[in-house]
Amino acid sequence: MTVVAALAGLILGIRAELYAGREDQRAAAEAARTKEDREKAYANLVDFYRMGSEVIVVNGSSRVMAMRLTLPRNKVTWDLDLLQPCKQIAVPNKALLDSMTVAEPSVRLVEGDLARLRLEFMDPMRKAWIRNSGGPLARMDAWSPSGRPNLVSSEAWNISAQDAPQCDGS
Repeated sequence: MTVVAALAGLILGIRAELYAGREDQRAAAEAARTKEDREKAYANLVDFYRMGSEVIVVNGSSRVMAMRLTLPRNKVTWDLDLLQPCKQIAVPNKALLDSMTVAEPSVRLVEGDLARLRLEFMDPMRKAWIRNSGGPLARMDAWSPSGRPNLVSSEAWNISAQDAPQCDGS
């Protein structure tokens, strides 16, 4: 009888250890998810998509963010400077192409090239992010914003910025 009780105690002890180990793993996974959610808090409020002949960039955060549009394959970048808080801009494809023709006459782009555009931006915590048109969010190596760190561009698209559909309001 004593042997049976000892074996039962041993089995229950092992099960308790295994259960505690799984609880520790679950707690660690939850802590990692919480940390990731905190890191993505500002980045998740930024969106970018193409609609017809325009590129729409949304800053749903209550903080300004340094942003740029890029075509990595062509090594082309359009610096959007700082996008105002809680605003969205619509940049006509023609304006992007025309501005590149002026800035870099040797670069030849057509509207079809803009299908590969991506948005790169820096959140207030200086973490850099990439978002492809309508695609998922991804981390990237940090980059240096333009030499105009406090400038909200006076380009036509920034002047005519609209309210973002949602804003974190913090």
